[in-house]
Amino acid sequence: MIEKTRVDINERNKTIMLEANSPFELKPDLSLYPQNENGKFKKGILLIHGLLDSPYIIKQVALYLQSKGFLVRSILLPGHGTVPADLTKVSHHEWIKATEYGIHRLQHHAEKVYIGGFSTGGALSIHQALKNPVIKGLILFSPALGIKTKMAGFAGLANFFTDWLVIRDDMDYARYESFPSNAADQIYQLTCDIDDLILKEGKHINTPVFIALSADDITVDAEKTLYFFKNYVSAENSMLILYTTKIKKYPINKHSRIVIKNSFLPEERILNFSHISILIPPDDMHYGKNGDYKWCLHYQRNKEKRMACMNDPEIWQGEITKENLVNHTLRRLTYNPLYHQMIKRLDCFLETLE
Repeated sequence: MIEKTRVDINERNKTIMLEANSPFELKPDLSLYPQNENGKFKKGILLIHGLLDSPYIIKQVALYLQSKGFLVRSILLPGHGTVPADLTKVSHHEWIKATEYGIHRLQHHAEKVYIGGFSTGGALSIHQALKNPVIKGLILFSPALGIKTKMAGFAGLANFFTDWLVIRDDMDYARYESFPSNAADQIYQLTCDIDDLILKEGKHINTPVFIALSADDITVDAEKTLYFFKNYVSAENSMLILYTTKIKKYPINKHSRIVIKNSFLPEERILNFSHISILIPPDDMHYGKNGDYKWCLHYQRNKEKRMACMNDPEIWQGEITKENLVNHTLRRLTYNPLYHQMIKRLDCFLETLE
């Protein structure tokens, strides 16, 4: 399906593009993590990518979880992995059905079922955990519980006038750069469904939850996630890592479930952490420190700054906030410089699940 739909596939890039956009399964080492007498693994996790993304975004975390004994499956959400126009008609109910199907199938192959995801995938994970008691824990990165961008709230109205909020060249083989208005509307509708489950039906999450996100994220509302974590996640072994440049804004005692990490790293010319950066290691071949993709979409109409963004090795990196863009020529940060510290925290979280 992907090969037939995408116009940017050729014999030279075919393998890498299909691998980036296809759903996948990773089985743990059977010598270390054998199946039981019924052929089930002890634990399995369903991972879900974000809006406009592909399973590539979650692959490094998937490999880590595989090494920890998880049977890992990552789905491709309807409308993704092909061309952006496929998102102009999709409904968030289709994403929910795809997630439910993934969980149902995983139950046949794992004794305990976990779920996790990035951004929209995080929101879908929370939606399922609020409804489905089979879920034993969540692992979330920049979950889209609330949308910061004004486009989301007006996307439903925009659908009456235009199919697109942003049209770009779509040069990134692992995600869409163009942004259909319907896609923004559907993630907004998903967050409304989650709000209804919490506020109208009184749902809580009683299973352990791990969350990592940036306070400076311009895409999702970090403050809403913090509020959700404090008030609707009850398991004491839950953990939230918040990357921020305003340490004093978040006074945390030593027994708190919340970990605050400074995201201003001047020695690496990093101002703060972006939405996409959280779950990407520095050595990632595509989005990493020396990866082949540079996020400079905010300079699409400024050739001089775009060239500096693409080529200057000393450029500052961070989230594309108004403050950062006023003070610097900026490349959007696409990796987490503290990734391995985050994974050590995730190690601690996984130990509590045992």
